Amino acid sequence: MRDALERTPMSEPKYDPKTRDLAEKIYRDLVTKAADVSAKNVGMNSDPANLAAISFKLSAAFMAVEVQLNAANLPKNQDFQMNVDHIASWNK
Repeated sequence: MRDALERTPMSEPKYDPKTRDLAEKIYRDLVTKAADVSAKNVGMNSDPANLAAISFKLSAAFMAVEVQLNAANLPKNQDFQMNVDHIASWNK
């Protein structure tokens, strides 16, 4: 049984785990706005499962845009190889 588990490749996650924290914050905000709390009862305008799903979608969209915007900050010359000759030329 253990050999079968070790040979089975791990499946890709359905979502990027980095989006979970942001999705949780978005969900908390959406639930707070959707909940109607009174002295005698609590009501909800939206289905909590739908709010959770949209939270992950919004989080993934936010992260995708962040990656695009951050691309300008990434090094452009990633193929550059540092060697002793380069350092020696700095001392001239």
